[in-house]
Amino acid sequence: MELHLNPLIYKTIGIISFKLSSPLNIGTGGRDTRRDFLRIPDGRLLIPASTWKGSFRHLTELIAKNTEFEGMSKLAVKLYKENKSGITYTADKEKFEEFVNDFQEKLGEDNVKEILLDIGYSTDEIVEAQKGSQIGRLILPKMAEDFIALHCPIGKLYGNKVLAGKIRFLNNLIKLDDDKVKMHIRPGTGIDRQSGKVKEGVLYFINTISPGPEIKLTLIADNLMSGEDDSKLFANTLEALRFKGLSIGARKSVGLGCLNLDNAEFYLIDLKHDENFAIGNPFKKCRKMDLEEFIEWLRGRNGVKN
Repeated sequence: MELHLNPLIYKTIGIISFKLSSPLNIGTGGRDTRRDFLRIPDGRLLIPASTWKGSFRHLTELIAKNTEFEGMSKLAVKLYKENKSGITYTADKEKFEEFVNDFQEKLGEDNVKEILLDIGYSTDEIVEAQKGSQIGRLILPKMAEDFIALHCPIGKLYGNKVLAGKIRFLNNLIKLDDDKVKMHIRPGTGIDRQSGKVKEGVLYFINTISPGPEIKLTLIADNLMSGEDDSKLFANTLEALRFKGLSIGARKSVGLGCLNLDNAEFYLIDLKHDENFAIGNPFKKCRKMDLEEFIEWLRGRNGVKN
């Protein structure tokens, strides 16, 4: 059967330009008195791919919870929950248990068996779960949850315990420049989470870059398919970026790390019909789309050929 990344049909390269509208710090993870900006040995500042992915994912999660889906996509988003232990699909216990009971009856269907075999379950495990044996009762909830995870539009975009994410983000390197990118030291104080008051004796300083510079994000997406639920969800995410921007890095709650979308361009390669070998030079050989065109294509409203 075809899985969400196999075979590979479409590859998209996106370049999104942001303007930094407030000071920015991408922290090193420590809690020292002076909190530095993450950097590589040659002194350049680093915005890691994980920072981009986390910010995009958070925005997409908020949008998904307020989007109407149908079928398994609707169930997956309703049951989606992210915590310290990772992503689970048991947020509504009653709804999940109801699905598990119904799912046991579906285990006899060939298409369901095929999917479970493809994600690593054995024929014996499927049979035991179907029979409701002691072992099968232990396996069934996890099997059902993995089946839900396969249909999650958020998981398809960014990954979960079953799926590899379709979208990958590249690291950004920023060179300090007296004219364009300057470093400043900002003071801060600790806050008591329970009382909301300033903690006595907790003073720290944070290294930030000042507003103004352009920051270009490069992302690579595999198998975003026009008109599918995950593609529509990503279209909504991009549209939200256009109107509200994105927040990244440390101290977002006090207004640091605000990015405003300035420009975006996308290069789509149809690997099934790549007669010009655009995969070798996508920036010259495949069709370039602006943000509006790409959003329309993701939503299935505009046919685009390579």
